[in-house]
Amino acid sequence: MNLKNKHKMFLFYAIILFLSAYILSPVCSKNAYSYNKGRGKYLFHYYNCGDCHSVNGVGGSLGPSLSNYGNMVPDFNWTVQQIKHPNTHFKRGDKINIQGKTYYVIMPSYNYIPEYEINELASYLESLKK
Repeated sequence: MNLKNKHKMFLFYAIILFLSAYILSPVCSKNAYSYNKGRGKYLFHYYNCGDCHSVNGVGGSLGPSLSNYGNMVPDFNWTVQQIKHPNTHFKRGDKINIQGKTYYVIMPSYNYIPEYEINELASYLESLKK
């Protein structure tokens, strides 16, 4: 194998390694900073989360305000689970007190949303801090 072909092979493997690391990094380290929170904000509106929840005074009041969400949640995986299967944390129909207000737990499951979109949405929510 001549030097030119070795260089091409090296470049090929370097690109494969880079792409693998780029694609797999969010899967291996689940945290809010691994995902696109800008797209998460778009998804918040796309999936009509604002019909029930408000952010900075804009949106519904059926659910709690999410304006300070990033300072209130235990961790990223908790947020992901809350979106996918809210009954994991709160039983549907129960009354819960959040930020001094009482709400009935009626949040539907969004387990039909693709995993990467749930992660982006969770990243956006965790970026919301006052």
